Amino acid sequence: MNHRLLRVGAKLVPPSVQARRVEERLRAETEAAERRRVERVAARRRALLAGDSAIREIEVAGRSWFGRTMASFTAAGAADHNLELVVAALTHAEIEYFVVPGRSPLRHVLGIRLEARKRLLKALRELYDSGALYAALPTKELLPREAGLYADGALPAAVKRADTIRFGELLLGPDGQLLGSLEFGCDVEFWRDGAQVVGTPRFTELRSQAPVSVVEKGLVAPRLNAVSDVLPEGSATAVRVIAGREHPTFADFVRPRIDEVDFPIDVVYTWVDGSDPELAGRREHFRSGGTAPIHARETGASRYTSHDELRYSLRSLDMYAGFVRTVYLVTDGQTPDWLDQEAAGIKVIHHKEIFADPQVLPVFNSHAIGTQLHRIPGLSQRYLYFNDDVFVGRPIAPGHFFHGNGVAKIPFSPAQLGLGLPHPDEPAPNSAGKNVRRLLMEAHGRFSVHKFMHTPHPQMREVMEEIESRFPAEVQQTSASRFRAVTDIAMGASLHHHQAYLTGRAVPGKFKLRYIDVASEDAFDKMTSLAEERRFDFFCLNDVNTPQDRQEEIARRMSDFLQSYFPFPSRFERKG
Repeated sequence: MNHRLLRVGAKLVPPSVQARRVEERLRAETEAAERRRVERVAARRRALLAGDSAIREIEVAGRSWFGRTMASFTAAGAADHNLELVVAALTHAEIEYFVVPGRSPLRHVLGIRLEARKRLLKALRELYDSGALYAALPTKELLPREAGLYADGALPAAVKRADTIRFGELLLGPDGQLLGSLEFGCDVEFWRDGAQVVGTPRFTELRSQAPVSVVEKGLVAPRLNAVSDVLPEGSATAVRVIAGREHPTFADFVRPRIDEVDFPIDVVYTWVDGSDPELAGRREHFRSGGTAPIHARETGASRYTSHDELRYSLRSLDMYAGFVRTVYLVTDGQTPDWLDQEAAGIKVIHHKEIFADPQVLPVFNSHAIGTQLHRIPGLSQRYLYFNDDVFVGRPIAPGHFFHGNGVAKIPFSPAQLGLGLPHPDEPAPNSAGKNVRRLLMEAHGRFSVHKFMHTPHPQMREVMEEIESRFPAEVQQTSASRFRAVTDIAMGASLHHHQAYLTGRAVPGKFKLRYIDVASEDAFDKMTSLAEERRFDFFCLNDVNTPQDRQEEIARRMSDFLQSYFPFPSRFERKG
């Protein structure tokens, strides 16, 4: 009787109420399922942290991520690390693969047949089921929103079905700072038999425009690469060595391409230890000798103050510019006490070794020193001129500075020189640039307008030698200018670039730079943003004219920032 009444009562319930009750029940079931999923994920994440002491949880933009704490870090090493993780799974599953010439220097790319995708995913799950490996769609995002953590369980369906999947671990510094995002992940492309592609939209998208007869017998890439998206049948195989290990590839994928920079590139630093009392005494002794009038900020103590920038600039090279052959450190007989002069790849050069006329020494003028850098014995024909307050902020490649044919890419600035004669109260680069302008008008009939950015400066020895021969009086006068003067020319950072450009050996380049005057009100905010985002190729921390009462505060902030950005010693530093 009771059951009959219930059934009758249910029939009397309005349809809208019945629908609402069904909806509420489904919602409750969904919420319960989600709670169980969240609890499972939380348990797996606790197990992840407990099972590997190197794994650490970090928060970025309100989301939790898991990364591996490293004892050292370089961009190339991060890419190699993730390559090895993927190759281990391919080897575990006995899947044949080949190295693909990717379009980015940040990561490695591997190709396998589409039919092997499930086997690869299964092998990765077997090896890294409780690990900190991520899988994501290949995007420009450093931390893709759709990235799936293997320790969380099933990967997002869109990722598993993708034609290309990026795999990688997040790599952390000692304080949990994110050094290696998924931009260094290893991309795996799933190549199709050409016969499956002919007649599909993908066939019409192929850049190689290979004949149907070639495509249908070959392999087709899911996306564009640096050489060809069609691999013809019978292509010759080859080996590519990465981090000391041989990997299979194809011969045409490893041939030197015309756009590749295959010539050596060195780096030249000019450095002074402004805290050296002996140097300070000599500087003060000669200052009273008189120079062409110029504003005091251009010869004041701030110009020679060291905040240990060189140590961190070298770390930035080590982390992000592994292509550099040799670093030359040009000094007035000084050497940082932390520098290992026996380390491979670095040489200390005294001013007297390179000045054509050593009788003009000592000089305390970067313009003077800049006229002689190309005279360093053994220096590569194409090199980069660094000031020690310039840092590499993220991975760069030789192609950032030179084309494959040797043409330089120069860092034009939107800042202008202004008009009128050189003036003692204007910034020294303006006066030096105006003097260069006069020479350009006399030699080429062209009027220069723009300055150049505070970035590494690509240089060519042949251009510097040409300037030395064509403008001997101006070069000699600047080289003998003990302190900055309104009569100086900026030989390396201005005249070189204009001369190269006007003679067809240079073109404007693209340099993403953050310039910070360390004494400015927003300097600390800019440094904080730099460290969090790491989205600039270069940054410059310029000590223009810091007030005496703020020097200790600014030095501390700079030290904290640089140590966080570049936490690991470079190979150029003494051990211990």
